[in-house]
Amino acid sequence: MKKLTLLLLATLCLSLNTQAQKIKLIIDAAHGGQDAGATAVLTADKESDLCLQFAQALQEEAQKKEIEVVMVRSEDEYVALQDRNNNQPEDGVKSYYISFHMNAGTTGNERGAAIQYNGKSPHADQLKQLADKLKAGFNRINLIGTLVNDNCGAMVIKNSQIPAVLIEPGYITNNEDLRSLKEKSTQQEIAMLIVKAITE
Repeated sequence: MKKLTLLLLATLCLSLNTQAQKIKLIIDAAHGGQDAGATAVLTADKESDLCLQFAQALQEEAQKKEIEVVMVRSEDEYVALQDRNNNQPEDGVKSYYISFHMNAGTTGNERGAAIQYNGKSPHADQLKQLADKLKAGFNRINLIGTLVNDNCGAMVIKNSQIPAVLIEPGYITNNEDLRSLKEKSTQQEIAMLIVKAITE
């Protein structure tokens, strides 16, 4: 009887631990449909298309790690802002909301990635740790520094009920950034560093 009780307790602990480790990732590719976002001057590449490519790369990498993935959009369609992030916390689930955007400058010389979150969020400490991990990963990729903003005013981030981060991998208005952003290898590398950051 004692051995049976211990076995049941061990099974229960294992079950609770497995449940606690479950991760859910909501991936938002900004813009879409009639809302193209920013556009590259020389190549006419659209922000909405690049955001979707990064979102799909992240979806693929996350699913390799058996992370539950929810895509806000999976094709070139318009999703209203108020419908992009209505996600609520779930017991035993570590949920994250990742929104992809591309930055745009006025001179064409601005470069580099940016990570934004809401420092007044109930999840601020967790978000700061995540942003620091993402910054370190991006800095290894682009070697030019990464901006972190803890005062993000985007509605999908500011009003989020779960930890939410807005990621701009680079400037669509900078030719060098754009060349890198369009490469599948860059998209995959960034997807991998995001997955690593949320699973560590």
